[in-house]
Amino acid sequence: KIDESVQVQAQTNKGRVVPVLVTWKGKSYTIARVEKMRKQKIRGRQFETMKVKVLAWRSMQLELDHHQKSWRLLAIEDERDNLSRFAL
Repeated sequence: KIDESVQVQAQTNKGRVVPVLVTWKGKSYTIARVEKMRKQKIRGRQFETMKVKVLAWRSMQLELDHHQKSWRLLAIEDERDNLSRFAL
């Protein structure tokens, strides 16, 4: 589990927030697609957790806090050796 703040560039598409670029530890990762998404409310705050496919070979699990307008990187999956598996 990583659970670190990250910078995310996102677009809105039909009212949905769609991440397109993640910057973490000085490196930028282009997002190819959102594979899974889960919405939840915790103490009245809306969160979206997304599994995204990054160009190259990784999948990342991101969380958007709508109240704070902030993103967190929760996990990375390296598909070459199946490290850091996660589930939504």
